[in-house]
Amino acid sequence: MEQEIRRPDYVPRKHDRTSSTLNCLMAAAGLTLMMLCMLGAAAAISAWAVAKLFGLPDSLLLAMVILFEVPVLWVVIWTAGRAWHLELRLASGKDMDQPVFKLLHYFGRSAAG
Repeated sequence: MEQEIRRPDYVPRKHDRTSSTLNCLMAAAGLTLMMLCMLGAAAAISAWAVAKLFGLPDSLLLAMVILFEVPVLWVVIWTAGRAWHLELRLASGKDMDQPVFKLLHYFGRSAAG
């Protein structure tokens, strides 16, 4: 059984899309805050669980929480740059590209192109 590929009759023009800088900023900030909250809470809970499981003192728990938050901050910084980069690409009518997993790659001048 063959399936028919349907294409829309109307292709929206660029100014019909919600592509303002404020919308891009809000979308990127929302994703960044979500990653910070979810991964930060998961890291803190994991550090607490490990400390309580092995009976470690509270001072060591604090050190573990700080240690567990370092990768969270890396992911949040990278996510902020990637989200902003993608929002600008989508707003200009371009498609998504392959991610580059370097911390400050998306904060360069040529990253928007």
